[in-house]
Amino acid sequence: MEDRKFMYWLGTVPIISWLLYFLGYSYKYKTDKIVEAVILIIILTVVYYISVLLFFKLLNR
Repeated sequence: MEDRKFMYWLGTVPIISWLLYFLGYSYKYKTDKIVEAVILIIILTVVYYISVLLFFKLLNR
């Protein structure tokens, strides 16, 4: 597997597992806490994918 795909998978697997966790244990948390966590996960996901994209763009210069 090439490095770029590996980095994207390395970001995708935790994101999916976090979302499945909150889906499975939603009875333990208040709705506002779940929404807050999902928003944070989405923001961090965007930052991660932009970082990976920029890293490989700068690496190929």
